[in-house]
Amino acid sequence: AQATSAHQRARRAFQHPYFSASLCIRVGRHLRTATMSARVARKKLHEYDGWPQGIYPMSDGWVPPAYPGEEDLVAYDEKMAGKRKAILVKKHLCVKQPEYEELSQHDVLNKAEFSMYCMPIMEGAFSGLGNDRAWYLIVYYEIVKRSKVEKAFRAAGCVIADYEQVPVDPDEAPEWEKTMMYDHGSSKYKAIVSEHEYFVCERGTAEFDDPWGPKHPDGPMWE
Repeated sequence: AQATSAHQRARRAFQHPYFSASLCIRVGRHLRTATMSARVARKKLHEYDGWPQGIYPMSDGWVPPAYPGEEDLVAYDEKMAGKRKAILVKKHLCVKQPEYEELSQHDVLNKAEFSMYCMPIMEGAFSGLGNDRAWYLIVYYEIVKRSKVEKAFRAAGCVIADYEQVPVDPDEAPEWEKTMMYDHGSSKYKAIVSEHEYFVCERGTAEFDDPWGPKHPDGPMWE
């Protein structure tokens, strides 16, 4: 009875909701294995990397039924943990239509190992039609690939060696930049083309100095 009581006390001592283990207890001359019930401390659903960004969960914990469950989120975390996340840098620059067409070709991207986010500039003081159309590019690459990237741009008639090289924050980057880090880690390179055209607001103009932020002069007509 005394041995049994000691056995029970030991089981209770380790019966903690966040403890998982097997304990060998000596009862008299015998070893007995006490298997503890396990419950792993888990993250909240919105703390998983795969949780969609937005307003959910609500203050009362409600989320749409179509949102991923814990099993899906754990599987996503395990999948991403097995992938290499490249550390990237980026440069901001403008090119004309012919240079853009050459640099955005898949064989050029793959050979020089870089990606681009491409924003077309609207016709105006800084952009024309046809070959005079301007593109604002954000060029992404791993720092060890810098010479290959600069060589590819020189071949297209653009010298970018003196452009500022900015690190991409792996924690604070937007989701599409984080996706690009994994793509580069898997040797996948691409040119992402924005679905919008961009208007250049010059400093000192009414559009630039608008207290609500720069906007196109015809903006109200589009609302």
